[in-house]
Amino acid sequence: MKKRTGLGLLGLALAGGTAAGMSALRRQLYHRAMTAIPRNPRYDEVEPRIHREGRDWARRGVGFRTMTIRSTDGLTLSAKAIPASGECHRWAICVHGYADTHTGMGAYALRYHREGWNVLMPDQRGYGDSEGTYMGWGYLERLDLVGWISLLLRRDPQAEILLHGVSMGAVTVLMAIGGPLPKQVKCAVSDCAFTSMEQELHHVLTRRRSTTGKGVELPAGLAIPTLRRAVLHRDGFDIRDASALKAVEQSTTPTLFIHGGQDLLVPPVMMERLYEAAACPKSRLWVPQAEHATALGTDPVRYWAAVDRFLRRYFK
Repeated sequence: MKKRTGLGLLGLALAGGTAAGMSALRRQLYHRAMTAIPRNPRYDEVEPRIHREGRDWARRGVGFRTMTIRSTDGLTLSAKAIPASGECHRWAICVHGYADTHTGMGAYALRYHREGWNVLMPDQRGYGDSEGTYMGWGYLERLDLVGWISLLLRRDPQAEILLHGVSMGAVTVLMAIGGPLPKQVKCAVSDCAFTSMEQELHHVLTRRRSTTGKGVELPAGLAIPTLRRAVLHRDGFDIRDASALKAVEQSTTPTLFIHGGQDLLVPPVMMERLYEAAACPKSRLWVPQAEHATALGTDPVRYWAAVDRFLRRYFK
């Protein structure tokens, strides 16, 4: 299939009359922005070694158990649980990002497991073994995360829970802690989260145009309002509500914010805005040389030192 170029999407708005064209345009934008795209296996070749090793460990799945829940909108969601080697009530829920599966959190989960924790790695909706075709940029997924927390507490009422998310997984975590959570959720780690769906889309669209001079058939000022109407019609939520920034303003869950200084996909200024807006107890870690979602691979010693120091405040 050939990619649409030039005024391809704008042509949809003009084709067959304005109403029909705009309807086609909304469908196309929705598909492009909301489809859960599979991970490109070629990315494995350029991942830092620590991530490749963690992903391989997660793919082997030795000793893993499969858990499932039903989402509020009727999807069957799947996760891999790795029990601690001894008796332990600490749980780390590791949440992956866009175009990935639970294996993308392998490096994080392996470290927690080696430290004696129980670990849960969900496949977010539309990815891996979880049902769904479209995603919610963390907004729909926040309720899925609440469902996983509820499942753990039913199985282990003494559980003490950490939420650790990367990229869109971090946004899922931040949006979840913006609402009421059980007291057993002790703290959260947010690695390279964006401030909101709307602001991230605007950044991606404008950056692509500025760096390539093409590739965006509609300006962000037209594409985003059009997509907003499509999402409201199909999914029943306003993309302006898909905001980690609004969530952290309401959060009381202690949070460690992590970001790479060379992140071009999610600008570092977004972490500054999140950190400043957060009403909860908070800490932050900058990894100056890290690109998007590579803070751990760039400086694992500094990364885990910051995480461990943060966790000691909230776990005995």
